[in-house]
Amino acid sequence: MAKELTFGHIGGGSTGYPLPMGASEVVKLQSGRFVTNDGSGRGEIAGDGSTTLMGHVESGDLACSATEGGTKLKCIDDLTAKFRLPLAYDGSTYTVNYSDSVIGTKVDLAVVSNIQKVNLTSDTEGTVIVVGGKAASSATADDGYVDVRMNPETMWE
Repeated sequence: MAKELTFGHIGGGSTGYPLPMGASEVVKLQSGRFVTNDGSGRGEIAGDGSTTLMGHVESGDLACSATEGGTKLKCIDDLTAKFRLPLAYDGSTYTVNYSDSVIGTKVDLAVVSNIQKVNLTSDTEGTVIVVGGKAASSATADDGYVDVRMNPETMWE
């Protein structure tokens, strides 16, 4: 039986802080868990259009409390940290598969069916920097991943 791929923090530093989460945020273990500020100092899962990151929260599958700030998670904001996320590649909306040529590229995040993925097709926000990965075997396989670091230029202040 094949070992299930683990996503999240895979290396580098892990310093962080307790972050109150927004109400009813959905966090998935087999997903990226980068968060942005909801405008009130609480974390919400970052996706397409998120221009800043607060960090990456540590959690398994979780539906946060329906009360704003009722759930607190450790948020890693260490710029030396490295994270593994699923690759958004389907051949139509997300058209760029992983290759070594994207290392060092600033790219975006996307949320597809509550799963946060790296979107190599877009660099509009450039919130994460590619440092490695594995190409998907096909546009329908959903088996590719991307290793990233947070872009210090887009960290929330």
